[in-house]
Amino acid sequence: MIIGTCEIKDGEKIESLSDFTATHANVHVYKLNTDGPLAQNIDQEEDENIIASQLWQLPCLEFDSLWENLIYDSDLKNELMSYVYALMRLSEKHVNTTIINVNRLILLTGPPGTGKTSLCKGLAHILSIRLNDRYSRSVMVEINSHSLFSKWFSESGKLVQKMFDQIHDLADDETCLVFVLIDEVESLGMCRESSSARSEPADSIRAVNALLTQIDRIRRRDNVLILCTSNLKTSLDRAFIDRADLIKDVGEPTDLALYAMLKACILELIRIGVVTHDSADDQIFQDINDIESELNHHSSELLKVAKNARGLSGRAISMLPTVVYSKSLEETFSLDTCIKLFDEAICERKIRIA
Repeated sequence: MIIGTCEIKDGEKIESLSDFTATHANVHVYKLNTDGPLAQNIDQEEDENIIASQLWQLPCLEFDSLWENLIYDSDLKNELMSYVYALMRLSEKHVNTTIINVNRLILLTGPPGTGKTSLCKGLAHILSIRLNDRYSRSVMVEINSHSLFSKWFSESGKLVQKMFDQIHDLADDETCLVFVLIDEVESLGMCRESSSARSEPADSIRAVNALLTQIDRIRRRDNVLILCTSNLKTSLDRAFIDRADLIKDVGEPTDLALYAMLKACILELIRIGVVTHDSADDQIFQDINDIESELNHHSSELLKVAKNARGLSGRAISMLPTVVYSKSLEETFSLDTCIKLFDEAICERKIRIA
């Protein structure tokens, strides 16, 4: 069950109903799908079929709690959610799209490991719950353009059309909300001018043209939202970028975001009994919104570790708990030891990637 209120930002957990006073609250009851992804094939004229994408039935177990555990200093998650709600309201009002251009495309850019793909999956998951009063079911078509088109490059233009034909088949059911995730879209939407200058195969240009054509087709579908990620924004075709309704840069985490990530990792180790702490301490780590905040001992030490972790991605931080656990000679260890081991693991990680 999800309880939402306009008084609390998206992504903030409500530990108790006594934590807030809500004049208007929305309650969403849902059941998680446990079937996992279904491989989607594209039939070729030859005998060989191509696995072009994965189909997820939403909401699903794999994406549960993903949205809440993605941590950013900015208002990024609220901005994404607000855009989708605005899009839905315009669709309900039957806006004239020849006057107000809506392509139903969100593009997230930034360096690897900053959580762009997870953010897209989390957004699709949470929207499938929030909008279950409008749509009886939700699905996500996940396309990994890099792995697919590196193998079937000469057929990429045709593959794009066939993949989107499958998406249109799903969208024919207007009670179904369809999310399309194109990861590493630069593999497919590369700049045509650069491709021509480098004398790359004409099929790369045909693939971009096919993608642009399909985006123009899909914009007429009120129940489809395209989510794209890119590590190389500068390599994307200008016409593709122009078609994105919302472009958000997802940068490396700040000190405060790193603190929150490390805090979440350690609290999880405490929850499963790996790390022990003084039970008399009601608040192990403080929530901080300012680097200059007055902190208790453990919070102050963890903030030092977070500052040392500058330059590491969210993905790298999420890998640290296993490394930390492997460093301990005991099954359980103290909170002070845990913080020291995290600092050691961070130093080793930074040396390795330097």
